[in-house]
Amino acid sequence: MKVLLLSHYYPPMGGAGVQRALKFSKYLGAEGVQLSVLAGDDPGYTRDDSLLAEVPPEVRVERVAHTPLLQRLVRRHAVASSAAAPAAAPAAAASRPAWRDAALAAWGSLQWPDAQAGWARRAYAVANRLVREQGLELIFSSAPPVSSHRLAARLARELGLPWVADWRDLWTDNPAYAAPAWRRAADRALETRLLESAAGVVTVTPTLQRVLAARLGGRREVALIPNGYDEADFASVEPAPAEPGRFRVVHAGTLYGHQSPLPLLLAADRLLTAQPALAQRLRLRLVGLVGARFETMLAEFAAVHPGVLERCGYVEHHQAVAEMQGADLLLLIIGGGAAARGVLSGKVFEYLRARRPVLLIGPKDGDAAQLLRAHAASRVAEEGDVAGIAGALAAALGGGYGAVPSGAAPELFERRALTAQLAVFLHRCAERRRG
Repeated sequence: MKVLLLSHYYPPMGGAGVQRALKFSKYLGAEGVQLSVLAGDDPGYTRDDSLLAEVPPEVRVERVAHTPLLQRLVRRHAVASSAAAPAAAPAAAASRPAWRDAALAAWGSLQWPDAQAGWARRAYAVANRLVREQGLELIFSSAPPVSSHRLAARLARELGLPWVADWRDLWTDNPAYAAPAWRRAADRALETRLLESAAGVVTVTPTLQRVLAARLGGRREVALIPNGYDEADFASVEPAPAEPGRFRVVHAGTLYGHQSPLPLLLAADRLLTAQPALAQRLRLRLVGLVGARFETMLAEFAAVHPGVLERCGYVEHHQAVAEMQGADLLLLIIGGGAAARGVLSGKVFEYLRARRPVLLIGPKDGDAAQLLRAHAASRVAEEGDVAGIAGALAAALGGGYGAVPSGAAPELFERRALTAQLAVFLHRCAERRRG
């Protein structure tokens, strides 16, 4: 079967958003799927050129250049601020005037369905050509951005092809959904049309599967194919070397949306105030991008507890894997309260494969908590429970997380096996359409 994958986020773009599409493209060929990829190309976006080595040579990749206007404006402002006062750039970004943030938010709300709508418009002609030139038989799109699904639906309708939608996150039911009230009805209507027009739907957590299945009322199959880890990533790297006398709590990945380091910082402050000697051992290591809005709180913590907080910034994926394997405790921040029960960050599966203890700050009854209880030595604390988080840190420092649960099977989430499940589902959707 010949398939077109529409994924705006794809190497050399970096970050968690590219991993799912990359790993599918890496392993679908072994499942009898001939794949072509249509991706975005934003030179200003986080890059990880090392990921390009994982794209099989037989996979044709076309990229359509597009930088959202909002990003161009923000980056232009950041460059100007940096040129005027390089040392103060982070603080300047963190203390932008409220009116500017409000103006940017208002402008963002006018981009429909999202800031990548311009990319989708440009990509239409390229996608149309790829389908016709290569005789592609099915379209598989991954969102966010929702513009990928909107483009896929248009192509499927006009070319008479089946289309399968991969919802990595919910849209209007997402706890991070921030569009103004006047837009919700339009977004909800588009979301319903997209769900109804797809031949099949794929999603990543049990909660998301239940939500989407309820929306569809049995009219379409909703398959659960979670994110996972790639064994090849772990076989090719050595753990980051241990530091004698140090206990490293590692958060790997970007902090975005409703995720915040504040509960961790408050808990660590509580613990270190009660036991100052622990400052010689404890290291809170943030590996990845941290939003400018957190700069002030991070700086204040570092001033009170010098040397405890370590920030690495964005690193290539193989380095992030090494950091996970070398951690004494891995940190997963979900936040968002009860509305985030269905949020299951992709890195949690790499955490499982790293076989290190995990502290989750997020809903105790959420999908992530249930997964960790079944497969990892872990503790869970709600984001508002500062005392509970502090206690979990203290327990980890004392070696109190125990063993990995009996029956744990991280290999269930290996990318190659998950891709085989996807291939079966794509074939089933294509056959159903032909039948």
